[in-house]
Amino acid sequence: MKILLIAGHGGTPYDPGAVGCGYTEAVETRRMVRAVAPLLRAYGFEVALYDQSRDAYKVVRGGGRLPLAGVDYVLEFHLNAGATDEHGNGRTTGAEIFVHRDEPGVTVEQAILRRVCALGLQNRGVKRGNFAVLKHVHERGVSHALVETCFIDDKDDMKVYAAQFRAIAAAIAAGVAEGFGRPVQSEEGAYLVQRKTIAIDGAPYPCSVIVQDGENYVRLRDFVQAGYGVTYDAKTKVPGVVAPQTRTAAEADASVQAHIDAVRAATGLSEATMAYLLRYRYGDALLRKLAEALRQDGSSI
Repeated sequence: MKILLIAGHGGTPYDPGAVGCGYTEAVETRRMVRAVAPLLRAYGFEVALYDQSRDAYKVVRGGGRLPLAGVDYVLEFHLNAGATDEHGNGRTTGAEIFVHRDEPGVTVEQAILRRVCALGLQNRGVKRGNFAVLKHVHERGVSHALVETCFIDDKDDMKVYAAQFRAIAAAIAAGVAEGFGRPVQSEEGAYLVQRKTIAIDGAPYPCSVIVQDGENYVRLRDFVQAGYGVTYDAKTKVPGVVAPQTRTAAEADASVQAHIDAVRAATGLSEATMAYLLRYRYGDALLRKLAEALRQDGSSI
């Protein structure tokens, strides 16, 4: 499925769009497009970006055509205006999405709004209109959502926007994925987190991978759970990973099997957990001590 992302305003002559609270709409819409694109790709969508040197509105009004060949869905980004609340009143004015007045369904747009507004913005709902770009895209047979992320002239809105920018981008991408029936991974702040299997020392290891801007990052705590040591050099302020003294489970002394059986019987730990413990060089000694401690504690083993 192919999605076209459009950043509102800009073009030549330059249209800044709305301005407020130290922000310019045309600048922010381009930031949002660049943030959302890799997150959508992480969900498996094909993503195209409309020429960011152009203003789609001017192109359409001038009789031009947008590049919609092969496009299944259009997301157009804007920031709203009209709140005139640059000092703040403790309440956000919120986010809304426009679709064409004849658009048959709004499931995707509702999912986007629900996720975005969960970050602290008022949900103003999905609305219908016949704006120039909406009309042009609809007449070409493509569904189109015009996202008014928040109000640029509302201090409370822009406080949320500034603090949660990447989280808002992630919420938009997750809303699109949800709306089109794709599995949505959990989110941690601005990051998309996916369960993946990576290779550590040539062995498969399932862990949580952070996906940001098309790159994959493994958290240090996953290396710790895999038996590695994590260090931090206070002088260089650089973290490090130290390989553990480990061995394969197959190298464990066969005599330790009785202790493995005893610990599993008393605790209900899985065979996979036992294998994990045995990967440590002294895993067999650890299991012996666990079995002895359980016996002294009176557990039925």
